[in-house]
Amino acid sequence: MTLSRQMMILVVMLVMVLFAGTLAISVLNTRDYLETQLASHAQDAASSLGLSATAHVERDDQAMVAAMVNAMFHRGDYLRIRFEDLQGKAWIERVAELRVNGVPAWFMRVFALEPPQRSATMMAGWRQVGQVLVTSHPGLAYRQLWQTSVQTLNLFLVVAVLALLGGMVALRILLRPLKAVESQAQAISNREFPVVEARPFTLEFRRVVQAMNTLSSKVQRMLGDAERSAAILRHQAFQDPVTGLANRRQFMDVLTHRVSDPEQFAAGGLMLLQLRHLKAFNQARGYPAGDHLLAETARALLAALQDEAGATLAHLSGADFAVLLDSASGQRLRELAERAVGAVAALYGTLQLPSPDVAHLGAVSYAGQTASELLAEADMALREAQRDGANAYVVSGRGVAPVAARSASEWRTLIEQALHRQCFTLRRQAVVGCAAGELLHHEVFLRIPDPERPDEQIAAAVFMPMAEGAGITALVERAVTERVIAELESGDCPGRVAVNLAAPSLNDEDLLQWFQDKLEAHPAAAARLILELPEYGAMAHARRLMTWIERLRPFGVEFSLDHFGRGFASFAYLRSLKADYLKVDGSFVQNLRQQDANRFFLRALADIAHGLEMRVIAESVETEDDWLVLSELGVDGGRGYWLSAPK
Repeated sequence: MTLSRQMMILVVMLVMVLFAGTLAISVLNTRDYLETQLASHAQDAASSLGLSATAHVERDDQAMVAAMVNAMFHRGDYLRIRFEDLQGKAWIERVAELRVNGVPAWFMRVFALEPPQRSATMMAGWRQVGQVLVTSHPGLAYRQLWQTSVQTLNLFLVVAVLALLGGMVALRILLRPLKAVESQAQAISNREFPVVEARPFTLEFRRVVQAMNTLSSKVQRMLGDAERSAAILRHQAFQDPVTGLANRRQFMDVLTHRVSDPEQFAAGGLMLLQLRHLKAFNQARGYPAGDHLLAETARALLAALQDEAGATLAHLSGADFAVLLDSASGQRLRELAERAVGAVAALYGTLQLPSPDVAHLGAVSYAGQTASELLAEADMALREAQRDGANAYVVSGRGVAPVAARSASEWRTLIEQALHRQCFTLRRQAVVGCAAGELLHHEVFLRIPDPERPDEQIAAAVFMPMAEGAGITALVERAVTERVIAELESGDCPGRVAVNLAAPSLNDEDLLQWFQDKLEAHPAAAARLILELPEYGAMAHARRLMTWIERLRPFGVEFSLDHFGRGFASFAYLRSLKADYLKVDGSFVQNLRQQDANRFFLRALADIAHGLEMRVIAESVETEDDWLVLSELGVDGGRGYWLSAPK
């Protein structure tokens, strides 16, 4: 019950007690006064009648006395008139019925009047001849007492209603600061840190508001300090200071992780780019000019590859740059290689370079190679490009392709048929808690059959980029979600289940409405569903993601950011996204005992996330040693083949 309601109930109770006391005192005092008036009225009547009837009583003229009594009695002002002789024997008596019109019987029982009897002695000279007894009728007194009570009640009700309305308004005004403090506390729990500007008039409330403002500012400052510290650490440990791209160490961790995770990197490509004559350029124009050339090269590559979601760009050392692409291979890799080397070659005119031969590029498609093999093949392609001429690029086709080459229309047909026939497969991998090894949830990975190789299936990492290009990601996500909901309702899948969404799906209003209708129809399954998006997608569509969260969270849906840490975005945007899970990219999890910077980064990230009420999950946990270190760093859980293989 709210404080305002409790206070109103207390006020009403006090008013009722006050009214009851006031009414009782008023009625009782009025009753005493009326009984006194009845006694006086009876005494006056007895004295008057006794004097008038004395002579007739002395002559024993009973008829005349009766006429006088009847004349007085029939006016209705008397309840009883009695003439007695000296022995107390009544020789004339009139008694009326106690009946009062317009006054409830219950009122007369509760506030009963006891009209007093008054008497007068009749004297003939010095001799007593009899006694007259008179009791006034209380009817008029009852009516007056009833009217007084009703008027008092009406007046009190009017005053009480006005007082209660005024009290409600006053309470609303007085308690408004508490409402603001409540909203502020809820905002803090939702990772927002507002400050209440209005200062309440009530001293106690003013102190509460000031304390909450101080708390909000301090929490915001602490989180901000933690975010800045983590950002500085990440910049120093994982970013190249000149270009802002990933450094060699970070790139090698990412590359090693990608090629070891078939669910996430079933197809892709690696490009190595090398600037020509950088050493001579530094000697001729100085190292600041050389650093400027490196920074402009990084910007040119970023601009050329901005449409490639999830691409990892790095400055390896000196004149060497690398680009790891998650899904581009074959003709797409060739197009991106041409675009990248063209963008860098354009720096000749922009920076007035001494030679139009700016850079060369070698690229290779991923076909199951190890990280060292992939680097070696890309380096061989780069050397071949350097022999081909100015600004040349070479895309190597070595290795056996993991899937047959298909056109865009063939990919679309293959995906649509798999969805229509319901012949796709979901593989579940457990996410395990660090504290007690409990199951937190499952993450599902989609696969469709390969018509060219009936015994094998195509991973989502291969065909989802094709689905995005064809604009049918919504069809895939609806089919997967329907299958997951069916498994949840049938009991085939314990706990929660995380379903991956593609970043472009956030802009699909029809898909969001479909989710809303589907989850409303299946509330039990909705409460066990987690929607997962890659970090770069959440950053690119932050406002739309917030809309999804606002509309689907009431159904019990949770949200997760996948592959967190691939980019170098600010931590501050995490406050507004209000996700439930952060899944750290596996490149930060490998060989943690030997990676001081990665351990420090994970601990700082866990502290920040826990302050924002997010749980941190480590991806690609492949060894027991890494799992033990994660438990020490405050990470909440992990997913990887050492914990559980996909099933």
